[in-house]
Amino acid sequence: MNCHYQKIANYLAFAEKEYNISICIKDYSGFIPVNRELDEALQPFLTHANAFCMYIKSDRHIYHKCLTMIRKMNNRFRKDRCTFFGMCHAGLCEYVTPIINGDFIIGTINIGFFGGYDALALNRIHHVCAQSELLSEEEAVRLYRKSFTPPTISPEVLIPTMELIAEYLSMTYDTIKDTHDASMRRRSSNEDTILSHASEYIRQNFTEQIRVSELAGFCHCSESHISHIFRKRFHVNINSYINKVRVEASKDFLVGSQTSIADIALSVGFCDPNYYSRVFTQLMGIPPTEYRRRFRKQGV
Repeated sequence: MNCHYQKIANYLAFAEKEYNISICIKDYSGFIPVNRELDEALQPFLTHANAFCMYIKSDRHIYHKCLTMIRKMNNRFRKDRCTFFGMCHAGLCEYVTPIINGDFIIGTINIGFFGGYDALALNRIHHVCAQSELLSEEEAVRLYRKSFTPPTISPEVLIPTMELIAEYLSMTYDTIKDTHDASMRRRSSNEDTILSHASEYIRQNFTEQIRVSELAGFCHCSESHISHIFRKRFHVNINSYINKVRVEASKDFLVGSQTSIADIALSVGFCDPNYYSRVFTQLMGIPPTEYRRRFRKQGV
């Protein structure tokens, strides 16, 4: 993977943990998937992944309303190209920094979540849930309170940092924009949204048995469509992608605990420890026992 792409992904992960914030990159033009390494590096940051947002978007109609926010943001930044602070239709507050390239708004960096507006937020949650037969207002409020933890960074520090990252992404766009037709990038934006939400759903639920029908249902598309997107973008089927996520998660257990291989396999979602060992060997080139022997942390 291009080290520059991985470094920016590493910094975003660091910032989320260090400053207690959530970072989401909204790709309006579809430029990120043009470069596979950039796509893989930024994949964890391409959707609002907190439990509250994932719950709200489980309703098809609310999900599509979330998507309309992209058009509203685009229109706003055509007039004023500066970072602004606002609350989404479902009640979460965040800073939004535009990613600008020439005359085009190619995306945004959304940084949240910030409090201090509980009365308004709860009113919006009530309004959203009243429109849905699937959403429970009680559950939505519980997840809202769980998702919000006060950031430990001031806006005076946060905003220039995010604007610098936006500038980096704009320059990255310059290097890859001629390798893919712009109209094709725009037409693929719906696929990008589905893929980012599907990837996040898998990351949050890989310890359970995930059916393709469940994944398609969450992303509000057909099984055949979501399967096609995974093959097109990741060059593997959905089950293989899930297995890869599980294997990656198992590596920490292998080197950081004395848990048996069989119990590790079960804890990350594999029903059969022997199958886990075969998949691990195929992906990593060595069996899990050998991986543990080579990379086990001292003192474990």
